[in-house]
Amino acid sequence: MIFKNSSMYCERGNMLLTHTLFARLNARFIERVPEEPLLQRTQNPRNRFFCPACGQRLKFVGGYVQCPDGHGSINDSIFDLNQLCPHDRVND
Repeated sequence: MIFKNSSMYCERGNMLLTHTLFARLNARFIERVPEEPLLQRTQNPRNRFFCPACGQRLKFVGGYVQCPDGHGSINDSIFDLNQLCPHDRVND
């Protein structure tokens, strides 16, 4: 995530982030603010997601879409990423 044109921008996905989504991802992945446990997912989402902190592809483990290096989970952000912040498909 970078600051671009007075907004937060995801370089890898070529998308602008809403202010609320940026605040959520920044607190969780960059500032490492402690948080309440997220609800588990029953299925792995079909899209590919990448860690905002280190850029690694997120893995689906134990009901959570999370960073393999332990930076955090995006379970509560998947709808926003898919519906509110359209982005390019990223190949590994």
